[in-house]
Amino acid sequence: MTPTPSPSPSPSPSPLTAIGTVTVVSGAPQVLHRSPQAASVLDGRQLRAATAPSLDGALRALPGVDRNRSNAPFTNYGQLRLSFAGAGSDRGSLLLDGIPAQDGFGGQVDWNAIPAAGLARGELLRGPGSALYGSGAIGGVLALSSLAPDTRAGGFLDLSAGGVTRENVTFASTGAIGPFASAITLATRRLGYGVIPPAQASPVDHVAISNADVAQVRLRRSGPRASLDLGALESDDAQDDGRTNDGFSRSLREAYATWSGGEAALLSVTAFLRSTAVVNLADKPAAPGALLYTQHVPTSDAGVRLRWSRAAGGGDLALVAERRSVTGRSDQLTAANAVQSDVSGTQRLDGLALQRTWDGRIGAIAGVRYDAIATNALGERHAAALSPRVALRVDASPATSLRAAFGTGVRAPYLNELIRSFRIGPVLQQNNPALVPERSRSAQIGIDVANAAGRFALDYTATRVTDAIGFATIAANVQQRRNFGRTATDAYTAEYARRTLCGSLRAFATSQHDRVVAGGRTQIGKRLAYVPDAAASLDAERTVGIVTGGLEVAYTGPTFADDLERQPLGATMLIGGRLSMRTGGGTTMTLALDNLADARYLTSLDRLGPPSSLTLRLSIPLGARTAPAPAGC
Repeated sequence: MTPTPSPSPSPSPSPLTAIGTVTVVSGAPQVLHRSPQAASVLDGRQLRAATAPSLDGALRALPGVDRNRSNAPFTNYGQLRLSFAGAGSDRGSLLLDGIPAQDGFGGQVDWNAIPAAGLARGELLRGPGSALYGSGAIGGVLALSSLAPDTRAGGFLDLSAGGVTRENVTFASTGAIGPFASAITLATRRLGYGVIPPAQASPVDHVAISNADVAQVRLRRSGPRASLDLGALESDDAQDDGRTNDGFSRSLREAYATWSGGEAALLSVTAFLRSTAVVNLADKPAAPGALLYTQHVPTSDAGVRLRWSRAAGGGDLALVAERRSVTGRSDQLTAANAVQSDVSGTQRLDGLALQRTWDGRIGAIAGVRYDAIATNALGERHAAALSPRVALRVDASPATSLRAAFGTGVRAPYLNELIRSFRIGPVLQQNNPALVPERSRSAQIGIDVANAAGRFALDYTATRVTDAIGFATIAANVQQRRNFGRTATDAYTAEYARRTLCGSLRAFATSQHDRVVAGGRTQIGKRLAYVPDAAASLDAERTVGIVTGGLEVAYTGPTFADDLERQPLGATMLIGGRLSMRTGGGTTMTLALDNLADARYLTSLDRLGPPSSLTLRLSIPLGARTAPAPAGC
C-alpha cells in the first residue's frame, strides 16, 4: 500500500517546481528533479488527452513502463501483467489511491476498472521498490491517483465515439456531501474491432466486443488534527474475443478506509476489502467456436497497513507494518459440465519496513523491509526475505543532480501460478505448485538536468533476478511456469520534457538488454517474454488561440511471447494526433486519431492491436469553468 505522506518539511524552495513533484519514491513529496531514485510522472490532463482507447495504452508515454502489448480491452485477462525498466513480467507493483490494485490471486491488472479520464496523476518509481512496498516491487511501483475529494462543486462530462470506440462516457463530480468532501466517477465504455489474426481466422469469427462499467466514490472528512478517507469501487467488464465461447466476464467490488492523525508525528491506518470473480471461456483450437472449458475464479483479498512517521533532522523517519490475506479458487468444467479441476489456496503476506530520508544539497534514502510469506496451495510453504535500499542524490549545481541507488527485492509466486492452468490460443500454460519466491538485486545511476522550463534525465538500471519465474516451453503447444535460473536486465532510459507558454514537448527513449543468464541450455541468452528490447515516445502539443494540436509517436521494439524466441510479436510504431477547439465556457471538442498509419501488429499470439481509429470527443466542464488559453497563444 502507498505510504501516507509524512509530516516532514516541504522540499526546499526551488525554481524547478515547474518540473513537478513525486511522492512514490519515498512516500513524501519532493521535486522530481531532486529525487534520489529515478521516477516518471504523467498528470491527469496528459492521460485524458492520449489518443489510445484504454489506460494501458495511454501509459505508453510514461518512461519505464514496458509496453508489453497488453491491449487490455481485448486480451486474455491472465496476460495483463506489469514489467518496469525491463525487469520482466510480474516484477512491478500497482497502487490506486494507495490500495494494491493487482489481483491478489493472479497478479494481473484489471485496466478496464480504471478509466483514464478519472485519473488525476500517475507516478512510476523505476528500480528497486521492495524495501518500502514489499513483494512484487522488484522493478518498480506505479502509483495512480484518481480524482481527489473536494468540497467545491466541479467536475466534467466526457463523451466520445468513432473508430474502435462504439461509446465512451465518463462523468466526474466533486462537492460537499454533509461533512464530507466528495469525488464521484461513473464511466461506461464499449469498444469493437476484428482482433483475430488472418492466419488464425475461421468462418465463425465476428467482431470482438469489449464492455466496461465503473463506479467510484471517494469521501474525505478533515479536521484540525485528523482526517478520515472512505472509498468504494465497483466494476464490471466483459469481452467477446471475436469467436463464440472465447472470452470472459469479470466483476470487482472494493471498499477502503484511511484514518490519519497527529501533529509532531503522523499515524495513519488503512484497511481495504476486495472481492473479484472471473468467468473464463475457451474454445477448442481444432474446432473454433466449440466450447472447450469454462473456468470460474473467485477471489477475496483484504489488507491493513499502519504507518508512523515524523520529521527528523532535515528529512523524516517512517515505520510501516502491513498484512495482506488472499483466498482464491479456480475450477474448470467441460462443455458437459464435468469437473476437470477444482483447486483453491490461501496466501498471507506480512511486512515490516523502516525508512529514513534526508533532504538538502545531499539527499538520501536508507530503508529495509522484512517480508514473511505463508502459502497454502496444493501444499503448505513459508518464505521470508530482507530487502534493503540505499539511494543517494548530490546536487552538483542548482541545475544538475547526480543520483545512485541499490536495493534488493522479493516476489512471491501468486496463487494463480501455483494452482491454475489456462490457454492462450493453442498454447496451454500450466501451473506449478513447487514454485519458490524470486529474489533480486538492482543498481541504478543517473543524471538529472533541469531549469525552470525543462528537464533532461538519463538513467541506467541493472536488475538481476535469481530463482526467476517464467514459462518454460516443454512441448510444441505446452508451457509451464518454472523457477528456471537467473535473469539479467540492463536498461538505459533518457527522457526530456519542456513547457512553454503555449506548448509542451515530452519524449523518452529506452534501450534494454534483457536475457536469461542461467537456466536450461535452450534458454540461456534468450530474451524475457513480453519485454521489448526498446521503446520510445514523443508527444508535442501547441496552442494557437482556441485551437490546440498534438502529435503522438510511440515505438515498441521486437518482443517475444515465449522463452525460446520462437513466437515473435515483432516491432511496431504508432502515430497519433489530436486537434481540439475550446469554447469560452471551457467545453472542448477534439478529433483524436490513433494509429494513423493503420499499423497491423500482434499484441499476443492470437490478438491484433487496434486498427486506425478516428474518434470525436466532447468534454464539458461542470461547476468551475476552465481558464482561457494564455494570452499571446
